[in-house]
Amino acid sequence: MNTQLNYHHLRYFLAVATNGGITPASLAIHVSAPTLSAQLKELEAFVGKPLFRREGRRMRLTEDGRVLLRYAERIFATGDEMVQVLNRGKSEGPGWVFLGVSDGVPKLLVARLLDRACQKAPGLQCMVREGLPGELWSALGSHQVDLVIANEAPPPNFGNLPPGRRIGRMSVVFAASKALAKKFQANPDPAMLPILAPARESVLRRELEQWWASKEITPIIRAEFDDAAAMFELAARGLGAAPIHEPVLKDVCKRYELVTLPIKPKIEDELFIVGEKRRYAAEGVSILLDLADGILKA
Repeated sequence: MNTQLNYHHLRYFLAVATNGGITPASLAIHVSAPTLSAQLKELEAFVGKPLFRREGRRMRLTEDGRVLLRYAERIFATGDEMVQVLNRGKSEGPGWVFLGVSDGVPKLLVARLLDRACQKAPGLQCMVREGLPGELWSALGSHQVDLVIANEAPPPNFGNLPPGRRIGRMSVVFAASKALAKKFQANPDPAMLPILAPARESVLRRELEQWWASKEITPIIRAEFDDAAAMFELAARGLGAAPIHEPVLKDVCKRYELVTLPIKPKIEDELFIVGEKRRYAAEGVSILLDLADGILKA
């Protein structure tokens, strides 16, 4: 049984995944479509799982295909970096950074960090992966990502992780549409306020549940969200009030035309960045680490 990965197969897989099909991938990398198709079948036979499914003329990745894609991107980015290190003694320019972002971290903060990093190093290239903290700690430990930004520290049982650093604390404020805020002003009872809540697995949701319990409030939860942007969209439509981390409150309220409510739970989410500078790594990792402390300030 062949247990050796064929990296030609992996590169062809990456081309098909990136271009959305065998024909466009064939044109992009100048390899015939029959050759690509045959190589892809050999790779699927090697891993023992289908990597694509057809949807019309496009080829969509299966769940296993998405996992393989993350590794393939990492493998070839590392290979390019290796060549630079061997030829020049260090990586040239900011290079690629693979950044893991916990689902509970405000994405506007991530956008703020990447915007500032790209201004400082225009050649920076970043692959952002979102997930639950546990998934990201595993990805960091297996070098699938370089850095993780999360609103909780890594657990002590992940002993192979680099040291984490607390960036700061984020208080939480509720905001709502102008119409809903006006209704609340007329009847300022938190127990009667419809709520849009983060997913039950999130750190913020656990903290909100504890706060509601301490105030003996049974919240009227209209909807739950993994995606904060979707939550803010529905808040703008008046469906309910949404909890917002204060460092992005101004931006969110301006973008979605929300107003703050006089409800401020005593919640302070901590924000951590976990990763380390490496001697021969591209400087993009160092740039993000250096800029991370300032992202709580607009």
